[in-house]
Amino acid sequence: MAIAPAHLDPVATALAGHDELAAVAHTTGPTNLLAHALCSGTDHLHRYITHRLGALPEIRAIETAPVLRTVKHAGPLRPGA
Repeated sequence: MAIAPAHLDPVATALAGHDELAAVAHTTGPTNLLAHALCSGTDHLHRYITHRLGALPEIRAIETAPVLRTVKHAGPLRPGA
């Protein structure tokens, strides 16, 4: 997401309270806020982007990249591994 610098901390703090988001992080470059949303499907993602994120006028731009398949993720080590 692209947020005006003056609004970056308040928007990040607000997003940290969203149940759909697993992570929220400040970044650098053309966009300056990254959020990892966990949605049940494309309809849920669409509603989240248009209704929850769309309600925040400080968000100037949003880019999405849906994850189609997860091959590896962080988690506890398996016993004996």
